[in-house]
Amino acid sequence: MISFEQISDYVNSLLKLKNDGTDELYNYLSKKGHPVVKRDVAEFLAQIVLLKQPEKVLEIGTNVGYSAIMMARQMKNGKIWTVDYRRDHHDKALENFKEFGVEDRIVLITSYAENVLNGLDGGFDLIFIDADKKGYSNYLDFAVNNLNSRGVIIADNLFWKGSVIAPDGFEDERNVIPSLTEFNKKFVSLKGFRTQVLSIGDGLGFAVKEN
Repeated sequence: MISFEQISDYVNSLLKLKNDGTDELYNYLSKKGHPVVKRDVAEFLAQIVLLKQPEKVLEIGTNVGYSAIMMARQMKNGKIWTVDYRRDHHDKALENFKEFGVEDRIVLITSYAENVLNGLDGGFDLIFIDADKKGYSNYLDFAVNNLNSRGVIIADNLFWKGSVIAPDGFEDERNVIPSLTEFNKKFVSLKGFRTQVLSIGDGLGFAVKEN
């Protein structure tokens, strides 16, 4: 039986065959243990932005900017608002944005997401959720109420390294597994959206607003 992890590793090995200029950054972050999105997730985000050309993107969870860079490089006229509470992450993210020439397309907001989201103007075309997992439900509520028609919500880590699917044997000191288990049910049941969970990266929620 081929495992999900083997499939993911195989897909990511194929993506390595085409160097898009971000490989060095991805490899560095992976080796340093940064919680960076998987290559296939990053490529999926880039493809969605290339296809949709959103004017306004919200990213909840910046880390040091890899996923924002992947999206911003495909933008022609849009802008990304990205939120993270860690100043050190944003200092490094800004360096990375400048290195890849996308700093003019990205607005950095250094704060806890729950403290600033309601102060943002809505009308987003794409919202990517990849921050603290126990906050996902609240972030989803915000996304649903601040997304344009035909807008897209993407949420990462819905499998949580397989623990949501088969929780036995996983340590869960932060009590993340129950939160994500309920979030996944809530996500696929969204009214007014076409939703699915994709076997990409660590599990990717994908929802399109119908009206």
